[in-house]
Amino acid sequence: MLAFLEPTELIEWLNDYQYYAMFGILFLCGIGLPIPEEVTLIGSGVVVYFSDSADFLPASTVCVLAILIGDSIIFFTGRKLGRSFPDSWFIRAINNKKVHRQFEKHGNKAVFFARFLAGVRIGVYGYAGQHGMRWPKFIFLDLLGALISGPTSVFFGWWAAKTLAPGETPEAALEKAMELFEEYKPVVLLVIAGLIAIIVLYAIYKTRRYRTEIKRAIEEKKEDKESAQAEEVDMAEKTAEGEEER
Repeated sequence: MLAFLEPTELIEWLNDYQYYAMFGILFLCGIGLPIPEEVTLIGSGVVVYFSDSADFLPASTVCVLAILIGDSIIFFTGRKLGRSFPDSWFIRAINNKKVHRQFEKHGNKAVFFARFLAGVRIGVYGYAGQHGMRWPKFIFLDLLGALISGPTSVFFGWWAAKTLAPGETPEAALEKAMELFEEYKPVVLLVIAGLIAIIVLYAIYKTRRYRTEIKRAIEEKKEDKESAQAEEVDMAEKTAEGEEER
């Protein structure tokens, strides 16, 4: 697909308008314009390195926010218009076989994994809205993916500019960063998969530990209650025996 903005034009916009451009371009990515999201995120990191007025944390926050808003528009478009316009480009995206395979394989977790699959994002998000997924659940899953892909890509752009193109122009830095990204994309995806696995395993560990602690607390409370009841019974029996002796 032909990019709406060439990388050189994109980095110029990012360099001139910084946070405004980061938000605007990623928002347009989210609603389906042919602008490469990865290039925008990495370009944002390049700008963070070259600019004195842009910082990593605000840039990452702006990027994630723009992604979530754009994705939510697609989600609600799928919910509102999905079944009304069966011949539209939007529905053709939703009905993509890859989208159906993602949901069949991963269920609602497909929303999370779609963040790392550029070719099916719009279809997955529209499909989720069309088929009744609750928005809080959608935005939570989407946020998890965006918190990994967004800051990671921004940091990669910053690191690449610092390491590969010190003293060069932002355009040259972005070009070298993208060359490196494309060359080691499988490794990058593997690292992201590793991060996902660590997060999931940690969440499972914390959940199980929390449930174990809750179960233990309930059992201890039950034991304390039974012990208190037994003491009351003993006291009642002793009291009754004392009265009988009198």
